Amino acid sequence: MTFDQAILQRISNRKYLDIPLSPQDVTILEKAVAQVNRDSGLHTRLVREAPEAFRSLRKSYGMLSGVRNYIEMAGPAGDPDLMEKCGYYGQQLVLLATTLGLGTCWLGGTYDKELCQQKILSTDALCCVIAIGPVADSRSVKEKLVRGTIQHKSKALSELARGMGDGPDWFMAGVAAVQRAPSAMNRQPIRFTYEKGAVTAEIVEEGSFSHIDLGIAKYHFEIGAHGGVWTWGSPGTFEKAAEEKSCGAVIWKKTESGHAYLLAQHGASHWSFPKGHVEGRETEIETALREIREETGLDVTIDESFRQVVTYYPKPGVIKDVIFFIAQPTGGTEQAQEEEIRQLGWFTFEEAYPLVTFATDVEVLQAAEAYIQEKLS
Repeated sequence: MTFDQAILQRISNRKYLDIPLSPQDVTILEKAVAQVNRDSGLHTRLVREAPEAFRSLRKSYGMLSGVRNYIEMAGPAGDPDLMEKCGYYGQQLVLLATTLGLGTCWLGGTYDKELCQQKILSTDALCCVIAIGPVADSRSVKEKLVRGTIQHKSKALSELARGMGDGPDWFMAGVAAVQRAPSAMNRQPIRFTYEKGAVTAEIVEEGSFSHIDLGIAKYHFEIGAHGGVWTWGSPGTFEKAAEEKSCGAVIWKKTESGHAYLLAQHGASHWSFPKGHVEGRETEIETALREIREETGLDVTIDESFRQVVTYYPKPGVIKDVIFFIAQPTGGTEQAQEEEIRQLGWFTFEEAYPLVTFATDVEVLQAAEAYIQEKLS
């Protein structure tokens, strides 16, 4: 599931199952939290098996049940953009959790703030928390009643943006993604403007959490527009990113004990799968076959029925889509490409998922494992 799809599927969950997060989900979430902290300067933290912050009916007003895990959105108290950053980067974690099939809920006041405040640095401020955990496929009657009480219909696109008639397709797609962004009391207090080729976002209704709403809305717009860079603050300006594309594959083979995956340690020291840039008019499959041959020395057959997309920023102002297929070796001689690959290695799933560096790549590995298990059964 891509983040575009996660935006369509995400809902606020207030009832959670009384089961722990899976080890695989914990690995992905902790990798993602660490990446957020590196990118943002925030000090977010995944807190597990800590239901005491939500047990008091006085604190939760009876709206939450079964919460055992949450993400603390905190950072340096002196950062003037702290609230907005917590919204922007917190929504990244929310959408990631959605792709994992987990439930989430932004919480500004329905938790024990004093208890959670004790867990952060003395120089930090706690902006809010995000409840996270396994949820049932369908909502309870109580949850539907609560949601119906506090949620109103999303605003029309014309209320969220000015300049829709003059804006490019990516501007309109960005605003459509904003329409599905969560906000405090569902006020959606942010307005986007396209004027003379420039995009801005500003708060038009101040509130306790309006700057968190601003960060969330900016991130949704960025996803819908397929990449770009915001400046912090209200108004903030947006610069559309240039787009690139790479293709590769999760390579696996059968072994005596089951099956193993080929991982590559790239020049930047991260562990992932073989991949590379599309050249000329190559198809995705042609690119994947060529890059695998160049980086690993192997010839492979590609299963096109498995296709996962990872999107990230390789450098400022550039967004890249990486398409991963599944492949099995058919020939060639395994040899790491000296210019780009430090080493290659075969690993079981249990060995590979903590080794893979980025949370999005761990998700791809999980999807591949589920696909192969079904194929082998």
